[in-house]
Amino acid sequence: MPTYSDDGQWWWDGRAWQPVTQQPPQQQPYGGQPQQYPGQQQPYAPQQHQPQPQPQYGAGQPPYPQQGFYQPQQPPKKSRKLPLVIAGVVALVLVISVGGVVLWKQTSSDEPGGTAAGAPPKDAKIIEPGQPVTEQALSEVNPQAFHESVMKRQMTTPIGRLKTAVFGNAQEFAGRSSFFVITDMAVDRKSGTYYYAKSAMDSANDDDPSNNLCMGPNEWRWSNYSKKWEPNRAAGTDCKRLPFQGGGDSIVSTGLNAEQADKVVAYYRTYKGFVNAAQPTLLNAGGKTYVRQVVDFKPSVLSDDNYWGSAILMWGLREIGINPADWRWSNPFNLTEGIHMVYYLDTQTLLPVAAFQSGIDTPAQNGEPATKRETIQVVNYSYPPALPKPTLPKGPGTLTISLPEGWKVQ
Repeated sequence: MPTYSDDGQWWWDGRAWQPVTQQPPQQQPYGGQPQQYPGQQQPYAPQQHQPQPQPQYGAGQPPYPQQGFYQPQQPPKKSRKLPLVIAGVVALVLVISVGGVVLWKQTSSDEPGGTAAGAPPKDAKIIEPGQPVTEQALSEVNPQAFHESVMKRQMTTPIGRLKTAVFGNAQEFAGRSSFFVITDMAVDRKSGTYYYAKSAMDSANDDDPSNNLCMGPNEWRWSNYSKKWEPNRAAGTDCKRLPFQGGGDSIVSTGLNAEQADKVVAYYRTYKGFVNAAQPTLLNAGGKTYVRQVVDFKPSVLSDDNYWGSAILMWGLREIGINPADWRWSNPFNLTEGIHMVYYLDTQTLLPVAAFQSGIDTPAQNGEPATKRETIQVVNYSYPPALPKPTLPKGPGTLTISLPEGWKVQ
């Protein structure tokens, strides 16, 4: 068996560290078919990926990144070279995201460990859309059943439009004083078409942001020099192939049918202690009323005696016959860390309109100390009846993102 890096993203080929996107010969012979994992009915057809550039390390640099599944990098000042910086970040997300999926195929930890958590009682009380939402009514619901109803509702919504932003730690999140990117993305899973825009900035008050928008397969950018939208001559693949980052909230995906949603929820139940839903409450903020519910997806020890966290959420797709690599599962969190999730639900639709997410530390295991997790993701949701049609704004059209309770760690 090959030697893997501590974060599971690299393996040693005897000469150099290689990303897990290039599977070791012991795992998949060159030219052969991918191995079946336990419980798989039919193996996925091998994917044809473009060769990925190998990482270049300077003198004194570590042989593999110290980040987790995906952590925001610290690029140089945006300046006029921002398109190249953005392309580099996108390439990194692509390589590591695919790597996470390959790791999912290789690991033996895709079998539930321990006793199944089980379903809530059949008579567990919930609130359906259209029913009165009061503090008293929320205090009477079963928190697990209520949260599961939210997830199912979200999964069976045809199109979800998400704005997301990822931050490396609480300080960067609270101050938005370092480089960060906001993506605006909606995917029509039936047709495979999507809407995609992004804004990159050095701070919350950046007066020189970079704004990009997909007009079909062509990427346009706002020129801060000419003060107009122009074709981006340094465009990457964001407008030609569905990007990995930004299409989901790392918990569930829209565009599924009711049967698929039921299977995903049932799969999450098989991991004892994984989903921990608190009692939902009413929140009044900014002149609006929300249902606020905290749900912790905690790392769990599986059959390989290792902790797995956000990976379990990705494996939910496998349970319904979907390859996460093809689906472009979006996840900025390490596969072994959990996710602390604060939902803000619309009181009419009982669908998420915003969420605060932060990583839950990977506990100590197999003689290794606990790993502190600091990634934070902010999500804003909307649910259009059809895919938005891209239209060039009259101005720069810099994206914004917000939370009902403001920019504080929750």
